[in-house]
Amino acid sequence: MLVHGMMAHLLLFVLLVCSVSATPQQQTVGAAEKPNIVFILADDMGLWAAATYGNSEIITPNIDKLAEEGIKFNNAFCNTPVCSASRTSYFTGRLPSQTGVHDWISRGNGCEDEAIDYTGKEESYTDILSSHGYYCAMSGKYHLGDQQYPQHSFKHWFVHQKGGSTYINPPMVNNSKCENIKGYVTDIITDDAISFINGYTKSGMKDPFYISVHYTSPHSPYVGADGKADSMHPKQYVDMYNNSKFISCPQEPMSPYARHFSKGLTEHCLGNRECLKGYYAAVTAMDMNIGRILDTLHSNGLDQSTLVVFASDHGFNAGHHGLWGKGNAAYPLNMFDTSIRIPMIWRHLGVIKPAVENSVVQVLDVAPTLIEYAVNTSFPSIRNIPGESFSGLLTDPSSRNSKMFRVIFGEYGQTRYARSNATDGIKYVTRLTGHAELYDLENDKTEKLNLLSPFSGIKEKVNSMATVYDRALREWFSFYEDPYVSGWAKPVTGTGQRRALYYNTSGWPNTPEFDQL
Repeated sequence: MLVHGMMAHLLLFVLLVCSVSATPQQQTVGAAEKPNIVFILADDMGLWAAATYGNSEIITPNIDKLAEEGIKFNNAFCNTPVCSASRTSYFTGRLPSQTGVHDWISRGNGCEDEAIDYTGKEESYTDILSSHGYYCAMSGKYHLGDQQYPQHSFKHWFVHQKGGSTYINPPMVNNSKCENIKGYVTDIITDDAISFINGYTKSGMKDPFYISVHYTSPHSPYVGADGKADSMHPKQYVDMYNNSKFISCPQEPMSPYARHFSKGLTEHCLGNRECLKGYYAAVTAMDMNIGRILDTLHSNGLDQSTLVVFASDHGFNAGHHGLWGKGNAAYPLNMFDTSIRIPMIWRHLGVIKPAVENSVVQVLDVAPTLIEYAVNTSFPSIRNIPGESFSGLLTDPSSRNSKMFRVIFGEYGQTRYARSNATDGIKYVTRLTGHAELYDLENDKTEKLNLLSPFSGIKEKVNSMATVYDRALREWFSFYEDPYVSGWAKPVTGTGQRRALYYNTSGWPNTPEFDQL
């Protein structure tokens, strides 16, 4: 039964992948008028970390409310499970092997660090929104380099100086001034976003606004220097989880591929209740602040004229697979669903009818979707965008669940994946080293059995399937990737990116592009 079912998936995969590159973007009618847009992005939040997605212990009433009032996507995926690379794909709709941003940025953030513009050659959806009259604001985590001064048509600019830090008195850029601001970072980001919304509304400006509210939550650290969660996160939220069993976070035996460098997150947090309490508390603190933003929209009469999007940059393992972290929690880098599957909710009261959507969508789809929904135009095709707009899923109920059978692709340096279908398909992972994985997601949803392992017992019977997936994945990337900035042969280890790949004539010929283990 297992092999026959997989062969049926193989036939479907072949039919699907043959149409991947040729599928045109759907042209649909967006909102009647240009809506304001509030785009809320979490950091390191797995799909499992919200009550609306089935977690019976975590407290997220405002995220749940968004899901009840909008479209909750059950099958949303990132294409790269690490922050800077995924955020670049959000803004540009392009792959790391097109933009050259493959890892989290460890050098070039500005302020006390050298300023390196990693995305200057790219066109962001905020550039396009601005050209259509939007006033664009940023509050929170940017982490795409050169952060002291506004980028990509943002006019309001309040960002974290780096990508992560202590939650207490964080380093921020406030009106181009680098300073540590007193308080809890999640509250600080929200205060700025609310101040912007209130000020813009009272100013009487007629143009719509766009604001990125990019939280650092629930990224580490989860505990303070004393090892306690309530010395890093508000005690009122930490105490909510004193008696939790954390059943959504099985603390599995440490993976043999877990990275054991000094004080590694897996080594420190696996089986550590304080880390679990800190993670959950960070999510709940963020949720309460999302409630403050929703209240601000309501008090300003903006509910009907504002699209609110909630998503995460990538997934997260909090003990799943014996790991703590995302794609770089293991080496070789991992592509488990817990690393790539993300929450995603779109709410526009009075325009988008509430629904639970099972179609497969991805981070690469977000930029073309926002542009089509907001200004009813296509993302510039000259940029060779791999994703496609799902605006039709938002505005046309008859098209709901139309993308159940879809193939998506992703990468993280020398690791790439192809994944077919919503929940019951096949996932193939390949690496430059030759270490490959094949999972039957219908019968193995938690990806415990690599069918290409010599211990699987059926390796020979699935080799042909792996060959088809491998060929399709290679052909897809050869169509979209830029050979100069492709990550396939780059030494991306998950420990950080030190410079932009297109800086090949900048006088840094001996500067490594990536940090190494």
